[in-house]
Formats: sequence, structure tokens, C-alpha cells
Amino acid sequence: MLDRKSEPSEDGEPKWFECPRGHKFKTSNPIIVAVDDDSEYNSGPVCPYCYVDWFSLNVNATEIELDE
Repeated sequence: MLDRKSEPSEDGEPKWFECPRGHKFKTSNPIIVAVDDDSEYNSGPVCPYCYVDWFSLNVNATEIELDE
């Protein structure tokens, strides 16, 4: 399970992570969604695979043709 308090590697060495969906990834600088003035609410490392999937499903635009 993902440790919400995990920090980026201070020595620059990559660490392995596993998200709740089972994706395993290695990085020395994970994506972390931060909330100003409330570090208890920070996301912890975000899975890049889930991140891309979420964007693809929720905010990708589809080209359309308009009748003019």
C-alpha cells in the first residue's frame, strides 16, 4: 500500500512505489499534489500510470467538426 508520507529520495536514488491499483513504478522525484499550509492533506506520491489514465478519461478533448 502507498505510504502517504513518503518523501522524494534525498540522495537522488530512485525508489520503488506501488499504487492501490497495483502499478509499480520507480522514481527519485515522485509527483506529489500539495496543499498550501496543510501538509497533512498532501497526496503523497501519485502513480504516473493512474495520473495519465485519469487525464485521458476525464479531461482529454475530442476533435469535432462544426457545420458552418
